[in-house]
Amino acid sequence: MLTLFTPTYNRAALLPTLFESLKKQSNKKFEWLIVDDGSTDNTREVIRSFIEISDFKIIYLYQENQGKHIAINTAINYCSTQYFGTVDSDDYLKDDAIEIIYEKLEKIWHEKNIIGIASPLEMVDSKKNILARPNIFAEVTATPIEIGYTYKIYGEFTLVYKTEIIKKYQYPHFPGEKFIQESFITNRFDKEYKLLHIPESVVIGEYRDDGLTAQRKQLLINNPKGAALVFCEKMNNPNIPFPARKKFVKNYWDFESINNPSFISKLHKIKNLRLKFFIIYYFSSKKINILLKK
Repeated sequence: MLTLFTPTYNRAALLPTLFESLKKQSNKKFEWLIVDDGSTDNTREVIRSFIEISDFKIIYLYQENQGKHIAINTAINYCSTQYFGTVDSDDYLKDDAIEIIYEKLEKIWHEKNIIGIASPLEMVDSKKNILARPNIFAEVTATPIEIGYTYKIYGEFTLVYKTEIIKKYQYPHFPGEKFIQESFITNRFDKEYKLLHIPESVVIGEYRDDGLTAQRKQLLINNPKGAALVFCEKMNNPNIPFPARKKFVKNYWDFESINNPSFISKLHKIKNLRLKFFIIYYFSSKKINILLKK
């Protein structure tokens, strides 16, 4: 059995599109779990109206506004089905999505080193023109890091996990912060598990100016502890090529510095000696250039 999870916050106007796409599925062997992250609009009433007419199970959970990552924790901890996938409130499923998902899950259920499947997310504009889609044409079993750095396939994926395994990975909570990059989880399980990346898209996402993708830079600035942690773990991941880790260490240093002024403390968190020398040289050069310009 499959749980499709949707985190939502003040998206009552968008949820009907997703609901209609779920109604169109020929395979109704799924339940829809919605975690309302403190909405102040009529989300609760809209979902109640769905429940009254739905021919599949809908579960509604409400929590105080804490951010999408905590909503994901809530959903994973609640989930009791074998598989768990996320569909955002501004996305919707293709008509044959559930059929494709089950077809692909059949290939991996017995593979202990595969945590789930990854389907390329099609991002479209308001006229349904495709704006972006990971360039994948055949099935590839790889870690999230390998898919980008080895296979050079970039973009967003819809992920469906084996629930028993993904329950081991939880997002941290920093008081006062409401965002952390979802790559925090994929970077952590990258050391143990792979994903079956498939060429078929099962979900379509519509780009919106008020979406998390559009707001990502400001979200990182507003949530520096979470940002610093993600970049810290990426810079210390030996599976990531060194040139990319040099970029991550600079990002780590910038966000860590917001709450941690100690040079020694920040340097101590960098495990790779080459990266330590790189960051020392990088900031020394910047200071020298500033002094020369005076």
